[in-house]
Amino acid sequence: MTRKIVGDYEIDDDPGRVDADAAVAFLTAEAYWGRWRGAQDIKDQIAAAWRVVGVYDRAGGMVGFARAFGDRGCAYLADVYVLPGQRGAGLGKALVAMMIEDGPGAGWRWVLHTSDAHGLYRQFGFARPDHRLLERQWRTEDVRPGPEASAGTLAGKVVRLEPLQHQHVAGLVAAARGGSRTSQQSGGSRTSQQSGGSRTSEQSAELYRWSAVPQDEIAVRQYVETAIAARDGGTAVPFAVVRTADDTVIGSTRFFDFGYWAWPTSQDGTSVARTGPDTCEIGYTWLSLAAIRTGANTEMKRLMLAHAFEVWRASSVALHTDARNQRSRDAMQRIGLRYEGVLRAHRLGTDGKPRDSARFSVTAADWPAVRQHLDELDRRYQRS
Repeated sequence: MTRKIVGDYEIDDDPGRVDADAAVAFLTAEAYWGRWRGAQDIKDQIAAAWRVVGVYDRAGGMVGFARAFGDRGCAYLADVYVLPGQRGAGLGKALVAMMIEDGPGAGWRWVLHTSDAHGLYRQFGFARPDHRLLERQWRTEDVRPGPEASAGTLAGKVVRLEPLQHQHVAGLVAAARGGSRTSQQSGGSRTSQQSGGSRTSEQSAELYRWSAVPQDEIAVRQYVETAIAARDGGTAVPFAVVRTADDTVIGSTRFFDFGYWAWPTSQDGTSVARTGPDTCEIGYTWLSLAAIRTGANTEMKRLMLAHAFEVWRASSVALHTDARNQRSRDAMQRIGLRYEGVLRAHRLGTDGKPRDSARFSVTAADWPAVRQHLDELDRRYQRS
């Protein structure tokens, strides 16, 4: 048996120490994968595992887990998790290291499937499969040339855009449910949701009619996991939108659909210096009901467009909205984006049918004037 101490926690591969009930509690209620399994299915899988590793706190409670099955040549890694309250302490990395590098399978071929934490697993040699691996329903991802798109926190006066993390789940759940608006009158007293919340629910339903917004904790967790997986895979840069006045999460947005051009090499053998994608899209944007008409959306767009054009040196940025979403179309035109037309049957709509998308864009040549316009809108909000 192998044991290691990581801060206030212990990593242990003793199968007799595993708390199967704790694993069942997480895997049936909080994990986004394998949700069709019942408690007995999970316990049977743990009992049949070739190897298990647990993470335990000082009181002996199991706060992390992983299992693997194999045949002395190949191994499959499954059900890896660390409880949300213990994340960020390096336990996930220590857990995977114990499983793969510190056990009898160190020299084996390892396989796993995951929609998140790709960056973690790359540290242990996991990578996209090559032409030798065949798998049913396997979906490939495009190979991205050029520098990978990335961004840290984008900070403004009204909002800051933080890289989306698991810690934002609770705030996003509250934001999606509408919440209450803090009044700027009567000493800043907080007004309640009208009619016991019924009017807020109706307003939220109308606000999100044409936008795909997760509406409960399970949906939000899956939304965050998928967004983080896209970031790890280099296909998106997702953010949580946080109101600076009180550090409240009020929504989410992201960069995605990155385009990398095949720039020609000059006669002297040099190529165009690139710091990010040549084109991208801003989307998956939604805000809580309380954040509408507060200047949050305007500042979000200014922060993101400034990053795209001034850091990545992008040539153009596009935004799309359901052609039926007049409120969104008006908002895009108000902040100075150029309307380019309608793309027919462009994406799947929230009603489960192909939707037409109204396309708006900004080019690098447009950006100085658009930025000046956004700065003026920001000043108006500050004066109001």
